[in-house]
Amino acid sequence: MTRAIALLLAAALPSAALADVGVTDEAQIAVGRARKYRPLLTFRPGAVRVAAPLSAALRSEGVQGFATDLDGNDFSPDAALDTQLRVGLIVDSEATFAPLFFKAEYEHDLLTGQLAGGAPDDFEGVDPALSGEAETRLRKAYGRVTLGPFLTFGGGFMTSHWGLGLLANDGAHGWTPGSAQFSDPRGGDRVLRGFVSTGPWTHERLLLTVGYDVVRGDDVLLSGDEATQLVAAAVLNYDKPRTAGVYAAFRSQETADGKKTDVSAVDFYGRWRGLIAGKVRYTTELEWALVTGTTELAPSVERAEHDVLQMGLTARMGFDFGGAGAVFDFLYASGDRNFDDGDQNGFKPDPNYEQGLLLYRSVLATTSARSATTAADPNLVGVPSEDLDRYPFRGSAANTVALFPKGWWRPIAGLEIYGGPLVAFTNVAYADPRESRFRGGKPTNPYGGEPGAYLGTEFDLGVRYRALFEGTELTLGLEGGVLQPGNAFDDADGNPLGPVSGGRATFQVRL
Repeated sequence: MTRAIALLLAAALPSAALADVGVTDEAQIAVGRARKYRPLLTFRPGAVRVAAPLSAALRSEGVQGFATDLDGNDFSPDAALDTQLRVGLIVDSEATFAPLFFKAEYEHDLLTGQLAGGAPDDFEGVDPALSGEAETRLRKAYGRVTLGPFLTFGGGFMTSHWGLGLLANDGAHGWTPGSAQFSDPRGGDRVLRGFVSTGPWTHERLLLTVGYDVVRGDDVLLSGDEATQLVAAAVLNYDKPRTAGVYAAFRSQETADGKKTDVSAVDFYGRWRGLIAGKVRYTTELEWALVTGTTELAPSVERAEHDVLQMGLTARMGFDFGGAGAVFDFLYASGDRNFDDGDQNGFKPDPNYEQGLLLYRSVLATTSARSATTAADPNLVGVPSEDLDRYPFRGSAANTVALFPKGWWRPIAGLEIYGGPLVAFTNVAYADPRESRFRGGKPTNPYGGEPGAYLGTEFDLGVRYRALFEGTELTLGLEGGVLQPGNAFDDADGNPLGPVSGGRATFQVRL
C-alpha cells in the first residue's frame, strides 16, 4: 500500500537559497528605530572587526490532549521544555581593504532541542519541536572573499534562507516587533557549499550566483539519506527594500536502500516596502515555488517511479501605523488528490515557516504521525508499506489554503500584543492511508469519516516584550490559542473533533 503515501517533496529543496547572497530580510520596525542588537563581545584588532555573538533561548509549551485516530488514541504530551544555546564568531574586514573584502563566520548550537517532556514514544514523526532529544549542531563554518562587484567566491558549512522561508529556511527568522508572527524556529537548513557570484551590477543592482551543495541537514533529509544540489540565483535591487529574485535548484537524493529522487525547483520572491501618505509604513511580500521531477520513493506494483509536480504560494502584507499595525498572511500548498495515480502532488512548506500554534504544529502533525504508525502495523494491513517514515507532516503547513489576518498593538515601548484568527481549508481531502485503503481508495480521514474541506479556525493571542541594553537584547513571550476543528476531522457519524487549546512561553537573550 506504498502508493497510499502522499510524499511531500516540495521541501526536498529547502537549502537552495544562497547564504549571504540571496534576498536579505531587513529588520522589522522595532522599538527605537535606530537601536538594534549588536554583539557585546565586539573588537577591532587592527584593521578587522571581530564579534562573538552569544545567545540562549528557552521555551516551554503544551497542548491539550486530543484523539488522533478512529480508535480514540489520545495525543497527550507532557509540557515540553526546549532550549537553544548558541555561540558564534565573525571576522569581517568591512571596508578596510576596499575594493577587497573578506568575511569568515562560525556558528554552533552547543545545545538545541528538547530537555524534558514532549511527545510520547508512540508518536514518532510529530513536529520536531515537540519531540526529539537535545543535541549539538554546527550551523556555520565558512569564509568568502569579494573583489568589488566583480567576483565573490567562498565555501564551507552554512545555513540557507530564501524569501519568506517557504522552501529554504535557516531557522533564524522568528518573531520581530511589528511582525505579529507566532514563530519560535529551531533547527534550520544546513549545507556544505561552494559558490561564486558577481554583482551587484548596474543601477538595478543585479546579483548573479551559482553554487553546489552537499546537503547536511533539512526537514526532508532523513537518517541514511544523501543529497546534493546545483543552485543558481538572480536578484534585482539586492539588499534593498524593493527587490525581486528567482532561484533554480536541481537536487538529487538517494536513500540508504538506493531509492532515488531527482527534482527541480524554481522559486520567485518579491518584496515592496514604502510609505502611504508619508506616515503609514507598508510591506508586501510574495513567494511562489514550483517543484517538478521524479522519485522512486513509495513504489507500487504498477509504478516503480512517480512523477512529482507540486506548487506553493505565500503572500504577506503588513501595515505599521506607529503604535499599532496589521498583518495579513496567505498560504497555498498543493495536496495529493489520489494516492494511486502515480503522481506526487503534495507540497510541503518548511516547518519553520509557521502558521499559528496548534493546527499544523500539533493536530495535523500528530494525526499524520499516527496514520503512519497504523499503516505500518502488520496486524492491521498485512505487509507494511515502504517509506511510511516520509508521510508525517512534521509540523509543516501542508495541503492547505490558509488565511491569517492579525493585528498588533504597542501600548508601551518594548511591549507588543498581537493576535488574530487563522482560517484554514484543505487543498484536497485530508485522507488517511490505511482508512482510505480499507474503503477502496475513497478519501477517508484518520477518524473514519468522509473529510470535508474545512480544517478549522484557530484563535491565537500573544504578548512579547523586547528590551535593548547597550546592544544586548532580551525578549520574553507568552502565546496561547484555541482551535475549533472543522469538518475535515469529522468521524464516520459526523461528530466533530472537540476544541484543542495550547500555548507556550519563550525567553531569549542575545549578547
